[in-house]
Amino acid sequence: MINGKPVEKSLGSLGNVAAVEEPKVFVRIEPDGDSGKVAADGTLELVIHPGETVTAKIIADRLGLKDRIEFGKEDAGRNLPHGVYVDNIGLSGLMIPEGKSEQGFFITAAPWVPETVREFHLRTEGKEKQASQSVRLIVKEKDALAGAK
Repeated sequence: MINGKPVEKSLGSLGNVAAVEEPKVFVRIEPDGDSGKVAADGTLELVIHPGETVTAKIIADRLGLKDRIEFGKEDAGRNLPHGVYVDNIGLSGLMIPEGKSEQGFFITAAPWVPETVREFHLRTEGKEKQASQSVRLIVKEKDALAGAK
């Protein structure tokens, strides 16, 4: 209502809405040993220093998917800060092989990456396109961490 008169604006159509198949896989990122911790808000946090590499694991709950699960090559980490990338992926990229349910992976920050906080995720390729939960990546200078203790 504007000035006592109804005002309407058409938003167009959503198109055909239809149910899709149940997903055949769910994926999640977990820390690899002491590589991360869950914050008070429930988000997994990984801390990395410029010029260093940290590890994590991608876990797959297979719900009927028997094939390998691919996450991509140089674009495997979605929304990582500039200069931070999923490393050591080999020729085939980051993937969980057939018959396995987890895979370790590496995240590397170039030496020049500034301090930042960014949430990232991994997403499967192919028709499934299932995304992991968001993980908070904290890029901190080593001296900044030492001074906080």
